[in-house]
Amino acid sequence: MPGYPRMRDFPEALVKILLTIMEKTPDGGATMEDLKDAYQETRGSTPSNKTIYRSIRRLNLIFNPLAYGETPEKVECEDKDDIADDENDMEEFKPVIRSSRRKGKTRYLFNGELPTSSIDANNALLMALGLYSQQRGLLKGHFETAIREILRDMLARISAYNNVFREIERHIHVSGYGSANPGKNVTKIKEIMRAIHHRKIIRMEYLRSYDGTLTKREVEPYGLVCRLNNWYLIANCLQQQKKRVFLLDHTIRLEVVEASTFKWPEGFSLHDYYGNAWGVWTPDDEQGHIKETVRLKIAKGIAERFRLVSFHDSQQTEMLPDGEAMVTFTVKGASEMIPWLMSWGAAVEVLEPQWLRDAFVSNVEEVLGIYHK
Repeated sequence: MPGYPRMRDFPEALVKILLTIMEKTPDGGATMEDLKDAYQETRGSTPSNKTIYRSIRRLNLIFNPLAYGETPEKVECEDKDDIADDENDMEEFKPVIRSSRRKGKTRYLFNGELPTSSIDANNALLMALGLYSQQRGLLKGHFETAIREILRDMLARISAYNNVFREIERHIHVSGYGSANPGKNVTKIKEIMRAIHHRKIIRMEYLRSYDGTLTKREVEPYGLVCRLNNWYLIANCLQQQKKRVFLLDHTIRLEVVEASTFKWPEGFSLHDYYGNAWGVWTPDDEQGHIKETVRLKIAKGIAERFRLVSFHDSQQTEMLPDGEAMVTFTVKGASEMIPWLMSWGAAVEVLEPQWLRDAFVSNVEEVLGIYHK
């Protein structure tokens, strides 16, 4: 079995090259110049043709370890400006990315035919979630495209490529650290995404958070949100006829009602709804949808933590000469910040808005009241 090319792994560059090929396939494929631009955008340096060839080879082997057969050197072209596309290869050796000559130029296309021996679906999802640490770079906004196996039936249709990225952006939103143990929810996430794609109702048993009561629910799934190590299902609860948030860890049983369908709410986008939110329990009233600037003063020592870690996409950190820091967030649903703010104790002072500062003080006084009885 051929080994992977000897080259350093730059996942962000490989993903960008793959996305570029997929996006340009409906228009005839990506040129070498397109792929060099994609690589340079992520790595900051201009690659050689050989680097792009190796990247394509690496991608083909990831999707199908048998893409080049047992003796890959036999399928290499003498033309250094092209990659072999052997029409006589056996089906199991067929690369996912192929090349084609048009008007004197080589173009690279994604053929959309994934081998049955491809990556296990569970492992694919875990790999995708593992890439989340890079979301503030290239993968921000395109992170969800890595969950290839979940939407395999969509990705297999070349005509649907232009809609795939928009669809995933609408249905999954990740912020904060990402899930610490994504494996435990893999099956649930796959079933939820299948239900969303086919517009089917989900029936589940749910452990109610505030009193521990096991309830039975039927919901119309709108999407998933991952926030601070937890996955949440955003759905319309048919019993209450309201949009509700369900902690996935509290979902005991979950099944897709095959003989069902629901109408997607017009104009609804999960990314638009939660893109600026601090948490997931943001109220539906007007206050919950107001975007506000939250300014914090961070004590020396802890300030270094804020310099190194981004707690929200909007975070801006200014280190002060005395070692303290001024940190600002622009968020909706700022009231959800209070438990997080309290976890920092005296190391964090809320400067604005005034209502949040007052609410924080009120919570501190309530806690002190427990100990001063």
